[in-house]
Amino acid sequence: MKYTIEDAFINRQTELNYLYEWIHQKPNKILFIYGPKSSGKTTLLMKLIDMYLNNKNYNIKHFNLREILIANYIDFIQTFFEIDYSKEKQEVKQNTQYSLKVFKLSKEIKKSLENKILDPFVVMKKELIKISKKNKRPIIIIDELQALEDIYLNGQRELLKELFNFFVAITKESHLCHVIITSSDGYFMKRIFEDSKLTKTSRFYLVDYLTKKDTQYWLNHLESESAITRFKLSETQIELIWKYLGGSMWEISDLLGEIQLFTKNNSIPDDLLNIKIQEIIDGNCAKFKHYASFDKYKISLLKQIFEIGSKKKALTILISCR
Repeated sequence: MKYTIEDAFINRQTELNYLYEWIHQKPNKILFIYGPKSSGKTTLLMKLIDMYLNNKNYNIKHFNLREILIANYIDFIQTFFEIDYSKEKQEVKQNTQYSLKVFKLSKEIKKSLENKILDPFVVMKKELIKISKKNKRPIIIIDELQALEDIYLNGQRELLKELFNFFVAITKESHLCHVIITSSDGYFMKRIFEDSKLTKTSRFYLVDYLTKKDTQYWLNHLESESAITRFKLSETQIELIWKYLGGSMWEISDLLGEIQLFTKNNSIPDDLLNIKIQEIIDGNCAKFKHYASFDKYKISLLKQIFEIGSKKKALTILISCR
């Protein structure tokens, strides 16, 4: 079944090369991939896995916490651990969904984790060691890790803090496993960046919106990159989209989906494109006003963000901005 518009993956060769080199180095630091919301961080990692890691030399544990509601410790265990049915009877194996992306355990061990008899990090490390002994490189990838905030293991043991300690141990100390974490949450990344221990044991890599060159290429090749056949954009229209939406792939894709409903003679009327772009601008302005109206501190913060974003060095230093 063909769709009238598909998700585009434009260039990102620089980012793919960086990640490829990273995973071929000895594990020594946690890699934090940050950037604006919907800049393509998760898609980039999926492409990395498909292109370079989808073979017997790697064992990928990929957790997309954006897709899962984790409200407590039990939810965490259910997300990261699963019963290993490979040793069960054949009829049980056939009727059970089996995912290689999580840690596989016996029923007894999983039950002990749920009852807090065993430490989940001890169990994870043992499983990673088993993987390494099979001459495979384990790689843990977690999207939107901030979903684990405000969850506790026992008493005052904060899950997220214990998880970071574990990641430092398996990267910097034992060199057992690569750990890649993504986040679009600026406050979360600021907290990580200001943690002296994590700063010394981590690398921060920005995945930003598309460049003007890549955006122009995409909009000039809609059929090959997005499966759009109903219309083509003029150079003037492409410049207009870049002027107001920049390289924000999600907003551009949303716009393309909207305007293709109004095609005329394989093109889009200029007035219609202007109206749709203005609707996006109005929506963003409303969000901005709502957010900035909370208190003076947030108004000041947004002014600082605007001033930094107006400079050529852009948002690469935003993570340390107060």
